[in-house]
Amino acid sequence: MDFSVVHLDLGKEYRGGQRQVFYLLSSQLERGIKVALAARKNSFLLLKVQEELPQVPVLALGGGEFNWLSAFKLASWIKKNNCTFLHTHEARAVGLSFWVKKLYPQIRLIHTRRVSYPFRNWWSKKKYTLAEAWVGVSKEICAYLKQQGLPASRIFSIPSALELKRYPLRQKELSSPVILGIIGALSSQKGHELVLPYLKHLPFAYRLLIVGEGELRPRLEAQVRLLGLEEQVRFLGFRESNKILPKLDVLLVPSKDGEGSSGTIKEAWASKVPVIASDLRANLELIEPGVNGLIFKLSQPETLVEELVKLIEDDDLYFRLTQTGFKEVLNFQVDKMEAKYFQLYTYLLAEG
Repeated sequence: MDFSVVHLDLGKEYRGGQRQVFYLLSSQLERGIKVALAARKNSFLLLKVQEELPQVPVLALGGGEFNWLSAFKLASWIKKNNCTFLHTHEARAVGLSFWVKKLYPQIRLIHTRRVSYPFRNWWSKKKYTLAEAWVGVSKEICAYLKQQGLPASRIFSIPSALELKRYPLRQKELSSPVILGIIGALSSQKGHELVLPYLKHLPFAYRLLIVGEGELRPRLEAQVRLLGLEEQVRFLGFRESNKILPKLDVLLVPSKDGEGSSGTIKEAWASKVPVIASDLRANLELIEPGVNGLIFKLSQPETLVEELVKLIEDDDLYFRLTQTGFKEVLNFQVDKMEAKYFQLYTYLLAEG
């Protein structure tokens, strides 16, 4: 079945969502699908695709969902190349695609939503309405889209994936001091501020590596100084997670809201690093407590300390979580994600 897909992402940064776009482009190329990328000019994703996937056509766009020049440019490019699908991957791309669809109604729209935040206003909901299909990376996101009145028969759950070979295995005994890590953007929803005060109560020596950048960094650094944790907590800035995870003894995922299908949890599983996560619904879709990870209660953040102590003091539990997590991550490989998207494309084409 012959068709082509244009992937649209307007993010400047290279976070989990952009990595998923890159994975999808790479795997669809291997299948022989005609793919292209429309992305923000000079964005990390666009430059990475140009360097590592030079056979993929790229279209550089201005930023923003109300950039009429970009909408016209993309619609004209899609029409000229007779593209079948426009597949968006983040909120600004959804907005721009709304105007592209108005300009070129023949294009079939697919929106992948990676966050569980509610729609903020009428426009954040309205811009989703012109699609032929919607994908949520978690069951929670799919349920929310249905609650918003989008047709349930057009909503599909396809979790995000990872490339297992990128992640070296943790190959060491438990460190002394114990090395803890939090990996992700330094933003309020990630929960750093919530758990830092309780780490003072750990009964064992530790180091906490905070990996990532964001607007919250100055406030977090001030909080660390106020708590007197300068010796225990280190801010590493942005680092590739596969370079950090093998050095950790435990990954903490204290997210408060907004998570879709946590890539960081899966990455830790791939490196055989045990995970302790908050009891967000999205995290509970992945983690079965005591089997492939541990869970603490956001309403009782002190339970993080209890779970950490239990993990560090129980060698059998520690080993079991790493082994079960590694088996679990085999369900989230890139080829499985690509196959599900291929099924979705062909299903929509079969409808005519």
